[in-house]
Amino acid sequence: MGALLDLVFPPRCAGCDLPGALLCSRCNDAVARIDQANACPRCGAPLVGGTCAECGERAFAFSAVRCAALLAPPVSRAVVVLKDAGERRYAAVLAALLAEAAADWLRADDVLVPVPASPQALRRRGFDHAADIAQELGRSAGLPVVRALGATHTADQRSLGRADRFANRSGAFRVIPEVAPPLRAVLVDDVLTTGATLDSAARVLRAAGAAEVRALAVARSCRAGPRALEPP
Repeated sequence: MGALLDLVFPPRCAGCDLPGALLCSRCNDAVARIDQANACPRCGAPLVGGTCAECGERAFAFSAVRCAALLAPPVSRAVVVLKDAGERRYAAVLAALLAEAAADWLRADDVLVPVPASPQALRRRGFDHAADIAQELGRSAGLPVVRALGATHTADQRSLGRADRFANRSGAFRVIPEVAPPLRAVLVDDVLTTGATLDSAARVLRAAGAAEVRALAVARSCRAGPRALEPP
C-alpha cells in the first residue's frame, strides 16, 4: 500500500521540498539533533554551559524525557505537514528520529503510550498524529503501543503563554476505562515546549497505577539557543 501511495503521490522532502524522499540525505544531515549526552534528562533541552535554561526547578510527573531535535526546519515543517496537511507518511520520518535518540534509552519492558489529540483536533484532522508516530516507533523498536489515554476539551495551547499552559492542561486527560495502564509507560508526543502536556498525561497514568512514566518528544521548543518555532 505504501509503495502504491508513493507511486500515485510521490514523496517530497520536508526540508527542501524536492521529490524523491520524505527527508533527503542533505536535509536529514541538517536536522538540529540534540546531543543526548549534553541534554537535560528532566526536560530534554540542550544544556547551556552545563545547566538547563528551560525547566528550572519545576517538578514533573514524568521521571525523564528525551527529545530528538530542536523545533527547527526541517523537523518543524515535517510536524506541520503531518498535522495540518494530513501527510501521514511523515510519522515514519519523525519516529525514525525518535528511535535514533532513544536507542540506548528504551527498555524491553517499556510500553509506548501516545499523548492523545483533543477531540476538536481529531475532528479537524481525522487522525491522531501522536498515535501514528508511536505506532511507527513501536514497530521499529519492537515495543507495544497502548492507547491508554483519552483527551478532554481544553483551550488550544498555541494561544497561551508558558505560564498558562500548565493550568490549561490540568484535567486534560483521562484513562480509558477498558485499558489497563502499563506498569512502565513511555509517553510519545510530537513537540515539548513547557512540558505541561506530558506532565498532565503522566500524572493521570501514575494516579491510575503506572509505576514509572517517562516521555519522548520528537522536537524541543526552547527559549535559549537558536530561535525555534512554537508548536502548531
